[in-house]
Amino acid sequence: MKKNLFIFILIFLLQDIVFSSQYHHIGRNAYVYRNYAKARENFLKDVEISGSGDSYYFLGEIEKNEKNYDLAIQYFAAAVSRNTSRKFLINSYWNLIILYEERGDYPNYIRYCREFWFKTRDSSARQKIDTLINKLLWSDNEEAVKKYNEGIALLKKGDASNASQSFKDAINIDSMFLSPKFELGMIAYKSGNNSDTVYYLSPIAERIPFYAEVQLILGNINFNSRNYSSAITNFSSVLEYGFADKETEYNTKLKRGTCYYHTGDFENAEKDISSASESVRGNNEPLVILAAIYIKKKELDSALKVLQKAESISADDPVVLFQTGSIYYYKNDEKYAIYFDRLHNAVKDNNTEYSKYTKAFKLLMAYHYKQKNYSRTIEISNKLQSGSQDYETIITSARSNHYLGQHEEAILLFKKISLQNNSDRVLLAVSYAETGRNEMAIDIIRNIQYDQNAYSEARKNKSLQPLIKEIEKQAEQKRIEQLKKTVTPAVNP
Repeated sequence: MKKNLFIFILIFLLQDIVFSSQYHHIGRNAYVYRNYAKARENFLKDVEISGSGDSYYFLGEIEKNEKNYDLAIQYFAAAVSRNTSRKFLINSYWNLIILYEERGDYPNYIRYCREFWFKTRDSSARQKIDTLINKLLWSDNEEAVKKYNEGIALLKKGDASNASQSFKDAINIDSMFLSPKFELGMIAYKSGNNSDTVYYLSPIAERIPFYAEVQLILGNINFNSRNYSSAITNFSSVLEYGFADKETEYNTKLKRGTCYYHTGDFENAEKDISSASESVRGNNEPLVILAAIYIKKKELDSALKVLQKAESISADDPVVLFQTGSIYYYKNDEKYAIYFDRLHNAVKDNNTEYSKYTKAFKLLMAYHYKQKNYSRTIEISNKLQSGSQDYETIITSARSNHYLGQHEEAILLFKKISLQNNSDRVLLAVSYAETGRNEMAIDIIRNIQYDQNAYSEARKNKSLQPLIKEIEKQAEQKRIEQLKKTVTPAVNP
């Protein structure tokens, strides 16, 4: 039964193919003899059955010949989106390009020229775009053109200064003349003058949005200046209209995605960065940005997966280590210390890089102090102190030196700051006692004796106990002497 059903379906499909081929053949014959009604009828039947790109092409030709240009465009567009014979594919593209050019619809004109080139590598498609750009850059004002040509001649001689003046004269004659603005923009760009580059090239980008080379220059300048919204517009034009190679496309998507990230558009940022990371393997940069996007979206597990990929590419990348450690810290997972330790080791010899992560290193210092890893605490705190004199860093280092019995170092650190609590004063007193500076230790003990908690803590310390006994003994003697002075001797009757 199943075998018979399969045979029936196969026969049905073969009949469709045969009928489709017949409809196309009949349509072609009718088209040759300009019997457009019959041709249209058969081509429509063919596309209904097979979706034939060749039949869509002929439908487009029929409607074009009958001046139904909107419908012709629809059919030619359908032809180029299907598996169409190369000859008819090329003809369909040229029809679309010409029809849109006649309408002055330059975005679609550029779109199909670009698509045509990517699909066929026909250089004439790119030439059409260049021709259009040159046309839109040009002026009909002969006097302005003369000044422009003078500028070009001077520029070829290496006289950029006088050439610039000629280009400015041309603009003064015809303010809509874009070619001299382009030249002035490129002179500024090559000299590193970004403000003038933007000033002269921006009007070109606005009037010719498909001038991808100009858009790319402006996009990079706006990106580096953190004008992210403007950069998005520039980079979008590059991707939509340009003939970018793989490297340029990768960099443009990466930068546009970064712009989206900084403007809070995380959905589009994720799309661009994901696309960039898939197109170039073995590069950490897009993965780091993608992880940052997931962190902003609170999708921490997704961020960790991306960071694991990044870590497999470069195990000691500081940004990867920092992001991973930060996520674990946020999740109250002590793995953060492992990553911050690796981060510390990776950047400790680079002061510029080290300064970027001081908050992480303060957390790491506190972690090691809590774990009584005093040597590591001191190592981290010493490096932190080389960049700033932070109270918490100094006091943590002082305590750690104290607990390691490094009392001279502890005293120096304690004396750097104004101690904020008596517990630390007790530690300083102990260090004084351990180094034979009993008088200094005694001064501290006397000052804290009215703080019951601190004084009780001091009494438990073996180094301070003899000093406290002496202080208490002296205090008791003084009390007795004072008492004697206040007692009046008895008088005999």
